Amino acid sequence: MGPTVFASSSPRHRAAARLAALALTVLALGACSGKGADDADTGRADAAASSPAPATASAPASSSAPPPAQPSGAPSSSYSAQAPASDGPSGAPSDAPSAKAPARWAGGKQFVQVENAWIKGGRTYLSVRSARREALTGPIEGWEIIPGKGPYTTVRMAPEGRVLLSVPLGDESAPHTYSQAQFITRWWALPAPEREWQGYDVSFDLNGEVVRLQSLYRA
Repeated sequence: MGPTVFASSSPRHRAAARLAALALTVLALGACSGKGADDADTGRADAAASSPAPATASAPASSSAPPPAQPSGAPSSSYSAQAPASDGPSGAPSDAPSAKAPARWAGGKQFVQVENAWIKGGRTYLSVRSARREALTGPIEGWEIIPGKGPYTTVRMAPEGRVLLSVPLGDESAPHTYSQAQFITRWWALPAPEREWQGYDVSFDLNGEVVRLQSLYRA
């Protein structure tokens, strides 16, 4: 219901009445507009509250995350298999830096001592040096081995190289044929001092490989 205006015949009274009516109208409009603004803000806030929040993308897995635990007994990544043992007996060198006889031995014969003997990669190797021998006379037959003084040289036996053994490496006083593997086994079975005093006649082919080895009989 609007404001009540009293009629007056005085111009001053009519002007004051109009100003009062204008002021009341402005206040009414301001109140209506303020309420509308408040309602609009409230509506927007309610709409924002009722609207579901957008899903956020999950963060990628960290590259520094620890790896899954390994099962018990699994080898570690730093694990490295050990190199296979040498084919030869214990004490045999793992490699032959040189397996070629001196040029002067190629195609010839030598009487030698054997310091070491082994098989590697299916091949037989001998560490040898030149020696001398003298026949023993008296109640004991045999040979006396006179060691050489030069360095030992590693030589290789030819795959078809023959081995002839007599006592104490062989079973008889007369030499008999044995395989290269049997020679290695029998040589290592002797006591070390006995191995040092064995002598051998050795023949080389033109490539410096041993094609024939015969142990010296010793009673």
